[in-house]
Amino acid sequence: MRTPKKAPRISAAEYLALEETAEFRSEFFDGEIFAMSGGTANHSRIKLDCASAMNNALRNSNCELFDNDMRVRIEEAGAYVYPDATAVCGIPRFEDFRQTILLNPTFILEVLSESTSAFDRGGKFHRYMTLPSLREYMLLEQKEAQADVFFKQANGKWELSSYFGLDAVVELQSLGVKIPLAEVYRRVVFDENEEPASPTT
Repeated sequence: MRTPKKAPRISAAEYLALEETAEFRSEFFDGEIFAMSGGTANHSRIKLDCASAMNNALRNSNCELFDNDMRVRIEEAGAYVYPDATAVCGIPRFEDFRQTILLNPTFILEVLSESTSAFDRGGKFHRYMTLPSLREYMLLEQKEAQADVFFKQANGKWELSSYFGLDAVVELQSLGVKIPLAEVYRRVVFDENEEPASPTT
């Protein structure tokens, strides 16, 4: 999640140096820094339970999942971002020897919020599209059980598949796994006056 707090235009090298000592993380888009805000409880629940379900599903595959501590470089867009989760099938490539900046994500996940929804669906997705390695992009809603999955076909066009409700099972073609939305949203409070659902076993 991002809050648009613009700083003076700087270079990518200056941004990376600032991130080394910054108290809070920021994303970088073509010379501008955008501070990242904290997420809601539901945002955290959705992100963590989705990542857990995916990690279990990928256990015996050649795909590896990374959480939102992993930064991604979008070279063509001049950007460095922190997706809610990324996955790589095959050997991950990194920009730095410390392996903190991923170059070749196969899959990217973003959990939407009111402040980021338009950007995640528009400008940010358009930047993600320039990643040669990226094959799939999933967006998860907070206010209802809904997943929108964009898959890059062989002809280069992106195809949208939408999934609604707790009975839906999301198919992630790039990773070869299926994720039930009931697992993703199992702790989510859709009505703030309700108690969270009991965790499933």
